[in-house]
Amino acid sequence: MISEPVKKEEVAEKRIGFTVVLHVFMIVVASAYPEGEFFLWLTIGLVAEALIVFRILLLWKRYKHYTKRYYTLQVYWMLTGAAIYAVIPFVRVTYSTAYFAIMLVGTLLLFLLGYSSRSWLAKVFLNPKKINLLRMLPIVLFVIIMIGLFTMAVLQVKEMHPNVGLSVFLYMLGAFLLFVAGPFSMTEERLEELKNAD
Repeated sequence: MISEPVKKEEVAEKRIGFTVVLHVFMIVVASAYPEGEFFLWLTIGLVAEALIVFRILLLWKRYKHYTKRYYTLQVYWMLTGAAIYAVIPFVRVTYSTAYFAIMLVGTLLLFLLGYSSRSWLAKVFLNPKKINLLRMLPIVLFVIIMIGLFTMAVLQVKEMHPNVGLSVFLYMLGAFLLFVAGPFSMTEERLEELKNAD
């Protein structure tokens, strides 16, 4: 009697290569811009990346047989890391000035706002009734890019250091990535609830 073949259990691949390459590229750029203290900021960035990779590997160990859950969490950490590294140039521009405390408080508030609005954003991504709001996301990104470019142009005219304008633009892009990342941290059960919510 021939026994039936045993179905092989699906195991998620780690797939952290793209995340690490993207993050390391962003770390190098953030460390080089603005000029000065490259190796200090490179070290800070690489330590942060090591912690992110360690977290992803722990998640893989825990969820390797729950592929969907693992991949959504990996995307969350990829976007969160990208948001952090996009903010670094603005931190570097402001950390020796009086604006640093304001920037720090503003960034913490953005993190809290991004976390608290993740359910709403998940509805926008998943709920067919919210399709009109989903169409607004590219518009929001376009507006952020336009505001960033306008800010850069204004700061150039005011003869401020050219690093300030690009740093503000990257900061805004990082904030956008942070908001987009939020829904990927939620459980499948919660996402299913939001998918069918009014």
